[in-house]
Amino acid sequence: SASPSQESAQTAAASPSQQSTQAFLTFQDDAGRAVTLQSKPQRIVVLSPQLLDLLYEVDGSAMARTSSPGADVPEQAKNLESVGGMTTVNTEKLLSLKPDLVLGSPTFHRDLADVLDASHIPFALFSLSNYKDLKKTAPLFGKLAGTEDEANEKLADLDRRIGELTAKLPADSAPTFVMLNVTPSSISVQRTNTVGLEVADMLRMKNVAETLEASQKSPSTAPYSLEKLVELDPDYVFILIHGAKADGEKKLQSDLASQPAWSSLRAVKEKRMAILPSDLLLSNPGFRLNESVDYLAKLVYPGIYGDGQ
Repeated sequence: SASPSQESAQTAAASPSQQSTQAFLTFQDDAGRAVTLQSKPQRIVVLSPQLLDLLYEVDGSAMARTSSPGADVPEQAKNLESVGGMTTVNTEKLLSLKPDLVLGSPTFHRDLADVLDASHIPFALFSLSNYKDLKKTAPLFGKLAGTEDEANEKLADLDRRIGELTAKLPADSAPTFVMLNVTPSSISVQRTNTVGLEVADMLRMKNVAETLEASQKSPSTAPYSLEKLVELDPDYVFILIHGAKADGEKKLQSDLASQPAWSSLRAVKEKRMAILPSDLLLSNPGFRLNESVDYLAKLVYPGIYGDGQ
């Protein structure tokens, strides 16, 4: 039987006079902004590749997007109009399209709030850095696309697949690791808050860098120190390359591999150092998260999961 709230929703839908005062959807975004949509959005502009991906995963669609070199774009979204780069949005172009909803990332797009609010364009910011974010955001994107049931089914299916993988884990094992971020200009150690760490956690691995003191600029990371790494002596060293892979590999050679202490690391000596695929373990893979779990599981437990190489 329908719950009271469902019944009132049905009554509202049934009477056209009430319909006009009833908003289609009201929600709070990840920046704490209350967003109200009077009707189902038909002209959505998406400013972040991960959000674009998720919208298309739940069978939604957009009218325009930002261009982001190196990011995978859903096939149906490849020819969409561009409103500039992810970090260089062309606001004039954006406003001229008269969107009825703009979706962006709290990290990059907060400063667009004033101009969009002034033009009465609904604007919502979402971060998709982990599984919890996906579980919260996918059903909401399903509502926007009118496919909420399918979005929830996809999440349940993903949950089941991940459960099947983690059920095979050896009960007594908790390998230690550190995850290094390598960009063309810097190296840092990841302390908290990325999909790679979350996947390692699902596989009962222990991030020994959690105890390190946070960087001032970026609290989820710690400054890289080879001495510290030798002291922590992790079972595994994982590397995430941000940006172009070739640049990252160059940085690895010049700043890490060339140091004598690097080759004395147990993880390096025992060939337990690996560069991880960015699409699975750096950016949020959305409904492919089971592939991320599978990839890391094969790397760490080849005997149980088969060799991932």
